Amino acid sequence: MALDTLLVLELTGTAIDCSSAFGYSISNIDDVRSEDESSDTVYLTNIHIYKMFKAYWKEKFEEAGEHFQNSLGTPGTKTPRFITIHQTLYGGLVAFQLHRQMGGNNDLRLQQGRAAMKKLEEWPNTHHGNKMLLLQAEHSGTIGEHDKAQLLYRASIKAAKDHGNVHELALSYELFGNHYCLTNGCGGEDSNECFRNACVYYEQWGAIALAEKIRRKHNLRMDTGASAELQPGKSKHSRNGD
Repeated sequence: MALDTLLVLELTGTAIDCSSAFGYSISNIDDVRSEDESSDTVYLTNIHIYKMFKAYWKEKFEEAGEHFQNSLGTPGTKTPRFITIHQTLYGGLVAFQLHRQMGGNNDLRLQQGRAAMKKLEEWPNTHHGNKMLLLQAEHSGTIGEHDKAQLLYRASIKAAKDHGNVHELALSYELFGNHYCLTNGCGGEDSNECFRNACVYYEQWGAIALAEKIRRKHNLRMDTGASAELQPGKSKHSRNGD
């Protein structure tokens, strides 16, 4: 719960010291010292997973990849926990992103992304089909299957809407926008529309800092009517989603 609180505060751009009343200071995930002090491997794994989330959202993909690798120490279970599903999703997203950045003939990152995608495909996908579709879209875009990638991004967006996953709806729109930038260059109407939609849904989720980051990065001017038009049909889940 403490990690959840810290992550939410960072996503909203809020700086609050959560522990000053207890004689020590913890205002962000990097302040957590338990890596050196705790023998609870599950808790240590969760710390690395949450730090992976934070590094991913800050576009520090190599750092996110390191935390993903450090989070793999705890054996999985037949029925995946919530955190394990998200560990797999973001681990795959990081791997595909690093493969695109590094290029060359080294396909280690590509294989890591494919392993994460296969893992999601093997789990029952009633509640996380949009995650599987999003990884498939990223994979197709990474290997140059751009028409297929567009279909998969749209399918992921639809699935996220159907399940009310506001934060993953925002993520799907953001990555779809990145795909348009990769194939057509940034600044076009297709990419900007995706980024504007991503900002609307990140704000609905409460991740104000993420929305502001996207606006600054892509020099967006928001349409004041976008929020009402893009309200999801179902009630949004908690910040942690499925």
